[in-house]
Amino acid sequence: MIGRAGRDRKAVERALDVVQERALHSDRVDWPQAREEVAAAFGDPEALELALFRIVRAAGGPHSGLRGRALAHGAPELPAVRMEGDAAVLTLPACAARDAREYEAVGREALAGAGAAQWVVDLRGNGGGSMWPMLAVVAPLLRPEPDGAIGAFVDRNGGSTPWRLLGGVLLLGRRPMARAARDSTSGPVAVLIDGATAGSGEAVAVAFRGAPDVRSYGSPTLGLSTGTETLPLPGGVVLTVTTSRFADRTGQVHGGRITPDVPSEDPLSMALWDSQGLS
Repeated sequence: MIGRAGRDRKAVERALDVVQERALHSDRVDWPQAREEVAAAFGDPEALELALFRIVRAAGGPHSGLRGRALAHGAPELPAVRMEGDAAVLTLPACAARDAREYEAVGREALAGAGAAQWVVDLRGNGGGSMWPMLAVVAPLLRPEPDGAIGAFVDRNGGSTPWRLLGGVLLLGRRPMARAARDSTSGPVAVLIDGATAGSGEAVAVAFRGAPDVRSYGSPTLGLSTGTETLPLPGGVVLTVTTSRFADRTGQVHGGRITPDVPSEDPLSMALWDSQGLS
C-alpha cells in the first residue's frame, strides 16, 4: 500500500507527471480534476490506489494499470521445439523478465538443433511479458530488412523508435536489448496466433509481419499491441502505462488486434498444409 508520507506524495506526483506527458491517450484525462482526486485520497491507501488505477487506465487504455508486489513464482514455462514431418514447430510461451537468460538459452539451443524445411512459431496463449527474450529466440527466423528493421514503437505524436536485429544484437533505437544467434534460416515460416496472444506475444507476431516467406494463421489476437512503461511506487506498487503502439517493418501501425493472414480454427494443420504456397 502507498502510505501518506511526504516522499510517497512526491513519488506519486512524479509518476503522474510521466503519465500526463507520455500516456497514449493522455488527452482523454481532465488532469486538474485527476490530480485533485489523487490529492484528496492521500491518507487512504486503498482510495489512492483506486484513483491511480482509474487515471492510468483512462490515460493509457486497457494495457495500463497497477499491480502489487510480485509473488513467489514456480518454474518458468520455456520454449520447446518438436518436429511435425519436415516442419519444426517452436512453441513460444510468455516470458517474465526474471527468466530471460534461461528462456533465451533453452530456446536458442532448441531452435539450433532443429534442421527443418519449414518452420512454425506457435504464439497461441502467449500472454506477454518481456518481448526481447522471445525475439532473441526467433531471431534466426525473422529475416530483417537490410537496415535490420523488424518493427518499432510509435508514440502518440508519431515519433518512432525502431526495433532492429543487427549482427546478432537486438536493438531498441541504438540501445542493445538482447543478444541473438547470427544464423538465419531458409524455408517458409508460419506464425500461429489466437485470442490469448497478447502484449509482447503480439510484438513477436508484429516483428514477423512483412518478412519474406512468412504467413500467419489462426484468429485475431487479444488487442494489446502496445508498448508500456513501468513506474515503481512506494509500498511495492508498480504503475504500468501504455506509451506507444507497435508498428511492423512495413510501417503499418497497430495498437489493437492483429488479424491473421489465414483465419483458421486449426491453424497448425492449415499452416502445414499451406506451406507449399510459400516455398
